[in-house]
Amino acid sequence: MDLKNFDISNGETGVELTILDLDNKPTDIKIKVLSFHGKKGREVFMNAVKENKGAEQSTLEVMVGLTVGWSGISENGKELKFSHDEAKRIYETYPLIANQVERFAENARNFLKK
Repeated sequence: MDLKNFDISNGETGVELTILDLDNKPTDIKIKVLSFHGKKGREVFMNAVKENKGAEQSTLEVMVGLTVGWSGISENGKELKFSHDEAKRIYETYPLIANQVERFAENARNFLKK
């Protein structure tokens, strides 16, 4: 088997995730995330572990660190611009979004070169 089948280098620049609604239908929300398994993902994880804020807070910090952009996110009719502070607030406030981001970032298949 060719080792290129294991190339997850897309995870170093980010891959776009489409957030699903409660009926598992795609929404307009797109969040660009880095791979948990990539070099940057490992750095983000190690920094969260060093800060030792507890498992739940560390997971949140990792997800925020892996998030590099988004589109289609609005709240109360106002478009939200990307920032890590805003990502943290959204993930804390909307766990259904946070859960999708976490699962996506952990799945190396999402970052394979095609």
